[in-house]
Amino acid sequence: MNAIGPAGFWSYTHRDDQLDGGRIRRLAEAIAHAFEITTGDELHVFVDNTSIAWGEQWRARLDSALTSTTFLIPIITPKFLNSQECRREIITFSSHAASLGLDDLILPIHYVNVPQLTEENSGDEVIQLISRRQWVDWRQLRLEDEDSPGYRQAVNQLALRLKGILETPPAGGPIVVPSGEAEADLPGFLDSLAEMEVALPEWAETVQEFGEVLESLNRKTLESAALMQQSDARGGGFAGRLRVTNELATDLDEPVRKITELGGRYSSELSRIDPGIITMIRMIGEGEVTQEEEQSARETFTQLMVMIVAAREAVPNLMGLSEAAKVMASGSRALRPLMNSIQAAVQQVVDGQTIIEEWGRMIDELGESDAGN
Repeated sequence: MNAIGPAGFWSYTHRDDQLDGGRIRRLAEAIAHAFEITTGDELHVFVDNTSIAWGEQWRARLDSALTSTTFLIPIITPKFLNSQECRREIITFSSHAASLGLDDLILPIHYVNVPQLTEENSGDEVIQLISRRQWVDWRQLRLEDEDSPGYRQAVNQLALRLKGILETPPAGGPIVVPSGEAEADLPGFLDSLAEMEVALPEWAETVQEFGEVLESLNRKTLESAALMQQSDARGGGFAGRLRVTNELATDLDEPVRKITELGGRYSSELSRIDPGIITMIRMIGEGEVTQEEEQSARETFTQLMVMIVAAREAVPNLMGLSEAAKVMASGSRALRPLMNSIQAAVQQVVDGQTIIEEWGRMIDELGESDAGN
């Protein structure tokens, strides 16, 4: 499908659709039909994120100004939040939309109750992205008959909402910097370079600190395992194991506090520079900067790619830590809050990896484009 008009990408888990008898895919079709009968224009619907057509259109839309006519409609359920692919889709789309000043193009549908969505101060990046938007409550509607007046009216209201967003000019947009102006008048490209100049060393420091805390956690955990073996050898039984576990919980309190702090800092640093980096790459690709500005940006991109590779190599170790934390949380009430904090911090890094891998993809494609010219 070569979609050039409005398009909607449905982000959901296929298992949720199966469990609900295919209603999620039918909802996508119903909204597209309501949009077309309301506006007279076709809304191209992409629902199968495993297909080649979905992937091709996804990349084409992200990399062009057509993003302003593209919607992401995530179907929020507990499984959605547990799906790394769904998390990747919403984070990536949000990054590109923010770089274009188009924040209303994500339209979450709260399909099955997710308690975190109504809680304040969630440390989950995806929860924050959803809660900052006016999500549609479908938790009761999904139980209604699809032909009922209430259900059909809700579908129509969502189609009208899509129509309204398309007809409303964005409040802001990416700052396009005219070449040759004084530096004080360049709030876009040069400010982004300056921001990266400050942020990259801070980011590198955070990654290094993660490694140090991870080493401390592993060391304390191994020491605890050795103490538990000694306790077993002395016939300490479950009481001995419980004593060792409680001591471990006390020992881990400080490194877990630190890793929680680092997770928040890591996420914050990436979110701060993400729109600027995407805008810079896009402006270079479209030839909207001077040769000197482009050279400076490409030197920064070289440093950035080194850090992307380093972060990529660190992720498997962090994922291993998260899995170990999950096992330990299931076996000890004393350790459970600490292990949950570790998993949350690791998730922040994994979500951040989605952002930086997208930078890497765009920088790589920028290089391929240059080679083809």
